[in-house]
Amino acid sequence: MKKPNLKTLTAALAVAVSVALPAAAQDTSGPILYTNVNVFDGVNEALIENANVVVTENLITAVLTGPLNFRRIQS
Repeated sequence: MKKPNLKTLTAALAVAVSVALPAAAQDTSGPILYTNVNVFDGVNEALIENANVVVTENLITAVLTGPLNFRRIQS
């Protein structure tokens, strides 16, 4: 796998910010779960594909790759 270049990393950052901004405008009284996302951790070359990311108070608190066992609550 070839190393990502600066252009690719910049594009990935732009996408991440554009996804995060609408969430920042919402009520963030609890953790937010993003599902089926690809994560670039900045350390490993390979993407973590189809991951689930938990964000608490604007910080990534968990990156999960296994099945999620939870109960959905409609708001």
